[in-house]
This record gives sequence, structure tokens and C-alpha cells, in this order.
Amino acid sequence: MSQDLLDPPEVVDPPARGWRGPRLRLVACLLVVAGALLFVAVRGLTGNFVYYLTPTDVVADHKAHVGQRVRLGGYVVPGSVAQGTSSLTFTVTDGTYSMHVSDTGSVPELFKAGQGVVLEGSLGSDGLFHSDTLLVQHNGDYRPPGPGDKPPDRADLVGGS
Repeated sequence: MSQDLLDPPEVVDPPARGWRGPRLRLVACLLVVAGALLFVAVRGLTGNFVYYLTPTDVVADHKAHVGQRVRLGGYVVPGSVAQGTSSLTFTVTDGTYSMHVSDTGSVPELFKAGQGVVLEGSLGSDGLFHSDTLLVQHNGDYRPPGPGDKPPDRADLVGGS
């Protein structure tokens, strides 16, 4: 018999894989999934932050352009509220600058002169802020009407207080 047949076969260790093979694929997949989740989280959070401009931002600092959809925040100037046939007009101020507003959306029941508001709309070429959404800022204090009191009439709210 030949010597080759009598010698036991040489045991060869499998090559060390290290980061190659299944481990590398698992780590790569986890990195892709983590990156996708991070992207969705950051994108979702930045889209939910709601900022608004003040009349000073729009008038003096020109942070909004004609036709650009923005939010405008400020206080309704007492005596400036007027109900038209298709829109409500009033003036909003931040204490420094004022803007005239034409709102065609629904008017919340809490709306009144002197009240803080946030408006969604765009600056028109006529200098008016054209709003289709009116949000009322309030302090969160709720006082129910007293016994026998009825809530104020809609005309009282729009006409000022």
C-alpha cells in the first residue's frame, strides 16, 4: 500500500470568517433599518413643528412673499373687526407692526377683538393677508356660564367686546 493511503488525512481548519458572510449581512441590514427609522423620525418631527410669523416678520423683515402659504400670529386690534358678505376683515398686530386680514374660513366661537390668533393663508399682492383658517389662542381657563346665563350671541363675538 502506498504511504498516502495509510497517512490520516490532514485536518484543515476552516478559514476564519471574521466579519464576512452572514454576520456582515446582518450588520448591514440592521444599519439600513436603523438609518431608515432615523430618517423617518427626523422627517416626521420637523414636519410637525408649527411656527408662525408675526406682522413684523412679514412687513419689516419680508419673511413671506406674495402667494407663499404661511401662518401669521398676533392679536386682533379692538375696533378693527368687520363682517362682510363673504369674509371677515380685521387687523392683527404684534405691538410693533400691523397687518390687515381678510378671512374666508369659519370663525371660531371664541374669536373676539383683543384675542390672540394664528391665521393660515398667504400674503396677497393687495397687501392683505388672505386667510382661510383662523385659530384662536386662549389661556385655557374655562368658566361655565352662571345659572340662568346664556352664551353670548354670535353677533356679539364678531362685533367686539
